Amino acid sequence: MRGDSSDDIDGPAREPPVEEHESARAVARIARALPPVERAYAFARFVIMRQKLLALMNLVLPGEGRILDVGCGFGLFSAYFALVCPDRRMVGVDPAARRIAMARTVAERLGIRNNEYRVGTVETSALKGPFDAIFMLDVLHHVPRESQLPLLTQLSGMLAPRGVMLIKEVTTDQPFKLRFTELLDRMMVGFDEPLAYRHHHDWSRLLHGLGLRTRIVRVPDVLPYPHVVIVGRPTG
Repeated sequence: MRGDSSDDIDGPAREPPVEEHESARAVARIARALPPVERAYAFARFVIMRQKLLALMNLVLPGEGRILDVGCGFGLFSAYFALVCPDRRMVGVDPAARRIAMARTVAERLGIRNNEYRVGTVETSALKGPFDAIFMLDVLHHVPRESQLPLLTQLSGMLAPRGVMLIKEVTTDQPFKLRFTELLDRMMVGFDEPLAYRHHHDWSRLLHGLGLRTRIVRVPDVLPYPHVVIVGRPTG
């Protein structure tokens, strides 16, 4: 008989893998695995990201293999992509120990066995490639401008020859939407942290300089939020 308690002898009850068209159920499961405050944050992040945007990124990421989530936070998106495709081996890294502890708890509560989470940065966490995919969702504009290229250079060196680098960012060519984005960022990180936004063409040029060919998709949203998805693949 299937139990609903985490105290069952065989561990937490496990639900069947989430199919791609059932992303709303995946979002709900992840949110339910978090405490109330973090649950509210999770719903806000998923509202901003939109399920269509997540579905687009899910199609870009390989269905299996090692995938690195840079700046994984509470592990919301690595958990989502693992639920949709259980053969993925997600590795999340974030400098906040509390967030990593929460990410591990979420994965455990959801019965996700392949996810691994590390405290630190890309530079300090002893990560070793190759990775079949690397993704960063609204992370790069929180990295100081002078550190963005070194970070991308290090990550490109960890990418498998047929790997994919997936970057979700905001672009800068729509001033009102950019101000809206900055206001949301400031509500989250305060006013002391520098924010280093770039136009999507600038991100593309940086990736081209690292030997990656790029494709860019601007994703419309009902919110005034300038989503852009940049996909980079090795040219060799």
